[in-house]
Amino acid sequence: MAYFNKELDEIGFKLYEPCEKLKPYILNYWKIEANLTEKRSLKILTDGSLGFVINFANPFFLEVSQKKMLCSSTVTLMGQTKSPTIMNFNNKVEAFGIRFNPAGAYRFFDEELSSFQDRNIDYKDSFWNFVELFEKLKICSEEQRVKLCDEFLLERLALSKKENSKYTFEIIDLINKRKGDISVEELSSYFDISVRQIERIFKKELGLTVKLFIRIIRLRNTRDKISSLKVDTLTNTAYDNGFFDQAHFIKEFKSFMSETPKNYYSNKLQMAKELNYKKYKA
Repeated sequence: MAYFNKELDEIGFKLYEPCEKLKPYILNYWKIEANLTEKRSLKILTDGSLGFVINFANPFFLEVSQKKMLCSSTVTLMGQTKSPTIMNFNNKVEAFGIRFNPAGAYRFFDEELSSFQDRNIDYKDSFWNFVELFEKLKICSEEQRVKLCDEFLLERLALSKKENSKYTFEIIDLINKRKGDISVEELSSYFDISVRQIERIFKKELGLTVKLFIRIIRLRNTRDKISSLKVDTLTNTAYDNGFFDQAHFIKEFKSFMSETPKNYYSNKLQMAKELNYKKYKA
């Protein structure tokens, strides 16, 4: 459970699970739908993975690392990032998204995944052939959209000749269990494989370095702890999550969140107070 986010509610944000066979590869599907009277921004925190945005309404802007892209296409690939992606939109917004798990995208793409980092790419005319899927999604219900996307991705998975390394998801799982408070050397010792081998796996199957992915997971868990508002002090939160000094913590947090930990905590606390600490199921 987490605190209710009024901003997400106002844009009709919802999450949907993929079918069981796709769960190792697909984190979720999502949708936003609203008629807005003023411009809105949605900050999407990096999770080390990538995804598609299928747009049924007005063009919108995506911004990552201070680079803006007007998304006028029906399908945009949002690559892996090391900083937040800002989605700016107004008037009518209606989009449906496919979010891969870290390393889950590997079997679905012919391209090197590292080529997508910090990029948003028009993918309508790619080898994925989204045209037929888009036309079907445009006129069906939310539940049917999930079913159609499941079928679409299962077909692509069946065509894949690639396989993830036997270590990939186990390494990712351990990094998550340790909340990013683990070194590459510890991973190497635990799985009895070389540091270089782990680095190759991550570059090939995530398109990111393993060190960057560890940083991402540590920051996401630290962010979640602050979001819970169950913190003694921000300094203690930093130490509890593997940061050895306050200056490094603030610098890292600003890099991944585009705001300071203090400002983030204050905003979350203020929103929780305004909504009388209303909870929602994450």
